[in-house]
Amino acid sequence: MSSLARPAARPWTKPVRVVFLLVAIAIASMLWLQSGGWAALADRNETDGPLLVKADHPLPDDFGEPGLVSLAGKVPVAHRGVSVAAEIEKSLLRLFKAARKAGLRNLYVASGYRTAEEQRQLWDDSADRSYVQPPGHSEHQTGLAVDLADLKVGAKGFGETKAGKWLARNSWKYGFILRYPAGKEEMTGISYEPWHFRYVGREVAERCRDNEWVLEEYVAAL
Repeated sequence: MSSLARPAARPWTKPVRVVFLLVAIAIASMLWLQSGGWAALADRNETDGPLLVKADHPLPDDFGEPGLVSLAGKVPVAHRGVSVAAEIEKSLLRLFKAARKAGLRNLYVASGYRTAEEQRQLWDDSADRSYVQPPGHSEHQTGLAVDLADLKVGAKGFGETKAGKWLARNSWKYGFILRYPAGKEEMTGISYEPWHFRYVGREVAERCRDNEWVLEEYVAAL
């Protein structure tokens, strides 16, 4: 009985398969990002507890610069250099969209991510350090915190504005918490800052809202 010889493998088929595999990985990655991959990853990480950063809780020694995205052209910002961690971008954009629907036209991001050098400069220049942390101890270095402001109101009066009150009531829906509320200064170690919001994910933010907790109380309850 005769048999047919198997044709020799063509030398170009292996590289082609590799190219197709790389294209498939790239497409899958794009679909993951479009479906809110970063936000989902952030929420998953919160199951181990959100990152607590403050005077007595420094950033981990191996903490590196987060993946950053610029906010310029997406929401109103104080300057074109304002950026945040990529994982909070979609939630922050949704928050601003809801704020605009609520008639808050003067809201903008005054500050987002800061380098250690920028935080050092702020610390050195601050006359009142009850509102600022030293480098290595600031949430701004994580890219997960934003300072929000109203074009027509100074920072200390922000909590009494329509924008400040709306954010205090609604920011949790988008995964943010008012990080330094009035009456919790002994726990947070920071004076009341109605402008400082921290992304912790929807689940954590909702639990903090329901229990009137600051982040320290949430972490203690884990």
